[in-house]
Amino acid sequence: MKQELDNFIIESDINLDYFNEIIDYILENEKRILDFFSLKELPEKCNIIIMSYNSFKDYITKNYGKIYDYIRGMTDGRTKTIRVLNIEDQRRYTIHKHSTVHSTAKMIMHEIVHICNAYVNDDYEQTVWFREGLATNLSGQNYDLVSLDDCDFELLKNDFIGFGKGNYEFSYTIVYYILNNYEKDEIEKLVLDSRYLKANSKRIFDDAKEFVSSVHKHIK
Repeated sequence: MKQELDNFIIESDINLDYFNEIIDYILENEKRILDFFSLKELPEKCNIIIMSYNSFKDYITKNYGKIYDYIRGMTDGRTKTIRVLNIEDQRRYTIHKHSTVHSTAKMIMHEIVHICNAYVNDDYEQTVWFREGLATNLSGQNYDLVSLDDCDFELLKNDFIGFGKGNYEFSYTIVYYILNNYEKDEIEKLVLDSRYLKANSKRIFDDAKEFVSSVHKHIK
């Protein structure tokens, strides 16, 4: 199965009855993501491949040395390719036992955020927490805001994957604070200027920590 759009080439190595639903969702949401990164279009078309488990497992193992049961999508910024595990195999082989077309479409948008981010800034050192926070927020995956009291921010910055449980929730929470409290120009500078982001990351974390604490106290 294969279809070419203005910015994406979507294909699958197996037949999917929800293939057109995924395409429609991408078409409905791509402009919003491109606009955030001030991109009128992608400089080159991005490939989105919806894969069977064995093919997906081989690719993840090649990159990480082993398969992780929470990974169901991965972006290769170098080749501008998004690889996604099909819904049936997400339910069978990952922790995403209740995966749906809608949740999978949001996950694909998460990976599209990574692609757009890579085009405007390809410095990943100590910035993965920010990139993942952007991806979860902009894709509408909507995690709950969590307390940052137990977040080892130095570890989150330097070893996002090795951080383990809570990494996505913490990143979502910090970037939610940024997106809902900073001016557009400041957000743009954080996206484009990694040196500025790194220099201000501790301050951002401390402010986000205080923000979440006040939100939780207000709810109580």
